[in-house]
Amino acid sequence: MMIILGFSFLTPLQIITMHVAMIPIVVLVVSSPTLVHAAGYFIVPALLLLFLSGTAWPFTAIILAVMLVPGAVMGYMYRRRATAWATLMAGAVSMIAVLLTIYVSVSLGGVDIPAEIHALIEGQFDLVEQITGTAVISPDTLDALISVAVRLLPLYIMIIAFYYTVVTHFFSRRLLNGLGYPAAALPPAREWRLPRSLVWYYLAVLVLDLFVTPDNFLYTLVLNVYPILLMAFAVQGVAFIIYWMHIRGRSKVLPFIVGILCILFPPAMYITSMVGLVDTAFPVRQYLTRRK
Repeated sequence: MMIILGFSFLTPLQIITMHVAMIPIVVLVVSSPTLVHAAGYFIVPALLLLFLSGTAWPFTAIILAVMLVPGAVMGYMYRRRATAWATLMAGAVSMIAVLLTIYVSVSLGGVDIPAEIHALIEGQFDLVEQITGTAVISPDTLDALISVAVRLLPLYIMIIAFYYTVVTHFFSRRLLNGLGYPAAALPPAREWRLPRSLVWYYLAVLVLDLFVTPDNFLYTLVLNVYPILLMAFAVQGVAFIIYWMHIRGRSKVLPFIVGILCILFPPAMYITSMVGLVDTAFPVRQYLTRRK
């Protein structure tokens, strides 16, 4: 299974294999007799990958750290027979911690990451302008968009962390169960419920958004927290629709379509998040159950 890691770093297949690179780490941690044995299984392949990377070894080391730490944490949680939610949260938090550590380390090393992002995005627009012969966007608008993109770095980090942990859990659990190592599944989607306290956080963010200005630190906070809450309530909205279809004995096609629309059509995500917000704030499910 360590071959997957090799493909993830050294071949064009990395476009595909990078999405599942944490799975062999999880499986090895769970299936090893002890954690010391698991660490031994990683040392030689990791050193070999660094050697084969040549001058690109710093990049390989960063990717190894990003995959190895959360993968090992999730594997440890599976070994402890933790719940699926606890495993996902542990994996996501550990990946966020690693990414933030890398960000801080690179910044302290003299690399201005916001400036690099600015130059990268600006270069892409310049290339489009050279190809088309016309300016796609005005310089002032471009600067404003790049400024927002830089401020959204924390959001990008959290999305990446949750994406990788969800994908890893989805495949790892099935693989582990097939190998005879029990791994807890998530509860049925119809049973998912967000903490009611998130409603107050959502209202607080909306109030802050009315008063903060772009040059205020709280603006960056609102810019990152609002999309996270919006996506969380959208997921809750889809879960509510699944619950509604379940108690009515209907097909799950509708929540599937709603979920796809939330990904492809942003206004659908906003509407679905309002459904999730109402479901979180009020005992709608109890009312529907009594009417059944």
